[in-house]
Amino acid sequence: MKKLLYLFIILFGYNLSSQDLLDLALVDKTKIVDIEGYKPNLKTDKWNINNYLYELNESKLILNDSTILIELISKTTTQNLTEWKMDELNEVYLTKKNQKIIINVALESIKPKSKEQQRELKRKMRQYNNNPNKWRGWPLSISRPVFSGDNKYGMISFKFGNNGGYSCLYQNLNDEWKLIGIFNRFAY
Repeated sequence: MKKLLYLFIILFGYNLSSQDLLDLALVDKTKIVDIEGYKPNLKTDKWNINNYLYELNESKLILNDSTILIELISKTTTQNLTEWKMDELNEVYLTKKNQKIIINVALESIKPKSKEQQRELKRKMRQYNNNPNKWRGWPLSISRPVFSGDNKYGMISFKFGNNGGYSCLYQNLNDEWKLIGIFNRFAY
């Protein structure tokens, strides 16, 4: 019974940690999200790891231990690719690529903070619905978060419609997630 309770506490803590990280990761991103999970194409060979570390440390010394990065990247390659569910992401609209957005349903899901933000979203959604294949930033594809074994680091990767993407490295400091670096930037 104690083992079951311990397992429940660990899984519940992981869920809270995962939700906090997802909320932070999506704070300044579009709220139109591809229902299909994103699987980043990250490599763990020495040359790529050195490039990722260089990108992370470009502005200041953030991470000098490649084992954490290798651990996180390895977890993304073995991760199951599952569809997102509405209860996993807060205030987003889930859609499939090239599927028209139902504007009223999307606005209800996203919950814009102001009338101006609502008007802007409506305008952009109409533009997207008129030509989804040429839209550069929607829908946002997001990977499931992965965490280091000690839960001190997390990583999420993004792909912005037809526009490219990047991976983000986060650190858990005093039970609060903080973005510490962006790496693996790519563009189409």
